[in-house]
Amino acid sequence: MEYNPFQKALPVWPAGRDREMNVTARFTAVVDGNDRNTLLRMTGSTVYRVFVNGKIAAYGPARGPKFYHRVDELNLTPILSDGENIIVFEVAGYNVNNYYTMDQPSFFQAEILCDNEIAAWTAPMGGMPCDVVTERVQKVQKYSFQRPFVEVWRMGAAYAASFGKMTVGGTPLEATEEKVYLPRRVPFPSLTYLPAVQMVGMGSITCDETQNTWRDRSLDGISPAQKGYPKEELEIELSADAGAYIYHCEEMEPCAVPDVIHLAKERFATVKLNSNLTGFIGAHVKAKKHTTLVITFDELFNGDINTWRMGCVNLIRYDLDAGEYDLLSMEPFTMQYLKYMVIDGEAEISDIHLIEYAAPEKNFAEYHSDNPKFKKIWEAAVQTYRQNAVDLFTDCPCRERAGWLCDSFWTARVEYALTGKSVVEKNFLENFLLPESFECLPKGMLPMCYPSDHYNGNYIPNWAMWLVMELREYLDRSGDREMVDAFREKLYDLVEFFKPYLNEDGLLEDLDAWIFVEWSRANDLVRGVNFPSNMLYAACLEAMGDMYGDPALTEQAQKMRETIRRLSYNGKFFVDQMLRDESGKLYLQGEMTEVCQYYAFYLGTATKEQYPELWNTLLHEFGPYRKQDNKHPDVHFANAFIGNYLRLDMMAKNDNMTEVLENIEGYFYDMALLTGTLWENDSTVASLDHGFASHVIVWLLRDMKEHNR
Repeated sequence: MEYNPFQKALPVWPAGRDREMNVTARFTAVVDGNDRNTLLRMTGSTVYRVFVNGKIAAYGPARGPKFYHRVDELNLTPILSDGENIIVFEVAGYNVNNYYTMDQPSFFQAEILCDNEIAAWTAPMGGMPCDVVTERVQKVQKYSFQRPFVEVWRMGAAYAASFGKMTVGGTPLEATEEKVYLPRRVPFPSLTYLPAVQMVGMGSITCDETQNTWRDRSLDGISPAQKGYPKEELEIELSADAGAYIYHCEEMEPCAVPDVIHLAKERFATVKLNSNLTGFIGAHVKAKKHTTLVITFDELFNGDINTWRMGCVNLIRYDLDAGEYDLLSMEPFTMQYLKYMVIDGEAEISDIHLIEYAAPEKNFAEYHSDNPKFKKIWEAAVQTYRQNAVDLFTDCPCRERAGWLCDSFWTARVEYALTGKSVVEKNFLENFLLPESFECLPKGMLPMCYPSDHYNGNYIPNWAMWLVMELREYLDRSGDREMVDAFREKLYDLVEFFKPYLNEDGLLEDLDAWIFVEWSRANDLVRGVNFPSNMLYAACLEAMGDMYGDPALTEQAQKMRETIRRLSYNGKFFVDQMLRDESGKLYLQGEMTEVCQYYAFYLGTATKEQYPELWNTLLHEFGPYRKQDNKHPDVHFANAFIGNYLRLDMMAKNDNMTEVLENIEGYFYDMALLTGTLWENDSTVASLDHGFASHVIVWLLRDMKEHNR
């Protein structure tokens, strides 16, 4: 906690605005690039992008826990030109609770060292000049419940040209309170230029304002528990405007993207990227007159783009004066398809591209196979990992960008399999470790995802158990005993949290908040005594007993498993739930889910030696092809998260690798073909790029190594 690399820079922000929502500020510096070693050191809240001579060079910072700030250090020497170089920093201060970033006061702190001498720095007086970026509209709706604000820009040609110029610096700055710093540790992301490869649609637009426009809690639910600008304060309601658009698609064969796409008023063109990618949306736009350009995007294209498929406002709006612009979104988004729409005016659009925002593919393990399907799945898994492991492990890189527990259990294994290290995982776990407490959560409980603010008090008790499971594996991967010991108090507080929920059988009953087993019928069977949750808690206690040499926890885990076997198993399958009748007596509710069986075997409640018939049934009569010939209609289907992964990994742990490979092809090949990434569900209803899904890498590498022995 004594880490502070800054020599001269101070944390600053436009005076009186550090707690204001959605303020964007611009800082600039000029440095001499003549054979000088130049280091940039910076941090801030909430996010920033850095341009060197008009070209994006960095995006950050890496996220830390609330009131802790990771410091980026970037060697600028290779990208500087001889003579004068202009460095531009655009910093967005959001001050809004969400699942992606912390709700905390805005600031920026940076210094540039040339040959170890401070050449530029932030300070209230005499430091880098600053202007507020009024071109980004401030009072807009949130992009989603889980992320901050949409992007609406009102630009003139002068702003477009300003990325290679010094800021005027007319905005007074003030120093903010002192900060606590952390090292970045993780490598800087790849910022690769990726052009659009096909034009797949075109047509015209009409407007019908009587249509029911899309809306959700991120627009209608603004309150002290869900910050944002209320609907009546919005300068523009982007989702309402776009919800009124009616698209008239014209027949066309996919073709190469033209050098220039000419769009008159109420015309659109849709283009395709090489695969589902995450990054900053860019294009060169020449506005012939004042023009309103709206971009919508998604991971899928079914004859047109469904803007609302993901439950997000997948829109960016630019109101442009006549002139030429190199546009680049402030925030990273995920898409395979983009639709450019001219609502008013006239524009020529060229150089449509994405600046990739993903973990660098450096020193990754290599995969070799003669099976082209497995090669395709591997490539999709690597892409999925890279887009969800930039600074910490995220669920998806678009709708949420959130550091979810349980997801991280699986993605952390992938980091180690690909790199032989656990650097991203260390950051991820450290974020949960450092805060003394978590605002709005009961004592002992850990956030379901973090860094994030849960002002509504919501949490997933199961996900705190998965953190314990991950920490136990992290110890084996990293040997980081210091981290494990530092978690001890938090984990024993978690055990204390669960004690009041233990019933006369020693099982958890009627847990509060959001009890999550998986995205299937299993999530409807969680009240009362939920057996998958208890199977997980038993494994959690066993992991703690092992980490901290506590035989009492190990014994409690074994007793729980014996009780679960006695109460849950009906002679054929494990039943999910027990409820109480009117007299208060527990009875077996009767419904069975596929995922409950996987919890039992995966988490040590059942073994194939104890239940050979059930094991063989699961192995041969369940899996990706079960829906074609369902021999067990009384057992509810599992979903991708997490049932299919428990299934695959329990088979791998029991050396059934032939079945694992057959299942991998059945579950993942169609995903890899359609998007080049792996999905949240076993259908296209939600994110098609989910970090945990990259765990297929672990199984493919294991199979490859076994075949090469």
